[in-house]
Amino acid sequence: MKNLVNHNLLELMPYKAGKPIEEIQRKYNLKKVIKLASNENPFQIPDNVKSAISGELGNISTYPDSDSFYLRRAIADKNDLNFENILIGAGSVEIIRMITLAFLKSGEKVLTSEKTFPMYKIATIEKHGYSSFCEAKMDENFRFSLNNIKDKIDDSTKVIFLTNPNNPTGTLLPKSEIAEFIESVPDNIFIVLDNAYEEYVSDKKNYMTGIEYVNKKKNVIILRTFSKIYGLAGLRIGYAFGHPETISMLGRVKAPFNVTRISQNAALESLRSDEFKDRSYDLNIKNREFLLLQLQELGIDVVPSETNFLMFFPKRDVNILNEKLLKEGLIVRSLGGFGVPDAMRVTVGFEEDNNYFVEKLKKILSM
Repeated sequence: MKNLVNHNLLELMPYKAGKPIEEIQRKYNLKKVIKLASNENPFQIPDNVKSAISGELGNISTYPDSDSFYLRRAIADKNDLNFENILIGAGSVEIIRMITLAFLKSGEKVLTSEKTFPMYKIATIEKHGYSSFCEAKMDENFRFSLNNIKDKIDDSTKVIFLTNPNNPTGTLLPKSEIAEFIESVPDNIFIVLDNAYEEYVSDKKNYMTGIEYVNKKKNVIILRTFSKIYGLAGLRIGYAFGHPETISMLGRVKAPFNVTRISQNAALESLRSDEFKDRSYDLNIKNREFLLLQLQELGIDVVPSETNFLMFFPKRDVNILNEKLLKEGLIVRSLGGFGVPDAMRVTVGFEEDNNYFVEKLKKILSM
């Protein structure tokens, strides 16, 4: 079989998604399982979005609008951009793949930080091989080091991914640092700001949306998603902002009918009101701070976060600890696949879920 496949696949370590609740219930014969592993919004989507979904069920025998016309127009209007500045993808992961496919040529490289979202590496290696991917060291505070990334830039660098705030560390790069970086990077290198967790950021003053560069610089692309604060992770829908010429090039590698009509209509309805988003933000701020304090009271090192999750260091073998938590009905994320083998990531949930997690963690750590 190895002789029959793209040899780049042999260099890949597949992305391991968080285990679904149903699998853990079956495996350990559990009635109660709480999933705090995949940074999902704990709230159910609002009734107006549910109605938008059910209203499309009678139309699923026909293909969706391949151009996502109404959703692109709504996103453009909400962000004071033009229709031509918007691209819709089946999750931002599809757009990451589009970027490496459209812009990375033979001999060119993708550059990002260590300890970040593994899909940048996977999307690069699967098409172009391991030699096309490069990582820079983080700083001592688990932030992207833009100085270290600058030092790695050479004539082969073509795409730079900056995750802000970063997954899985939850750390934020200040707006001033990113602005300086964007201005210093040559225009023939694409800078991708992956802002999947933008809506959860509390330090608004220091946050870089990047929208001001969309029409100013053809090499700046911004990624956003409906999977997190909008609660549509199960529908797989994300989007990108970019210069019209850049978006047009990405559109050439976009699969036809790539986003379902149900996903498009759910996302469109989600944009009609900020009430659900604001309620989700407020709950996350409150529960994130409380969960941070609870973990610190257990003597655990926790990285302060600007997202809806916390990265922590339990000072135990994380794989063994993870298995013990699963047996207690708790799904969290060990971070070996993210390059942080001694850390775990827990999603901020409802207060009762967070308390249950801390209670079980405390019990296990005391054994």
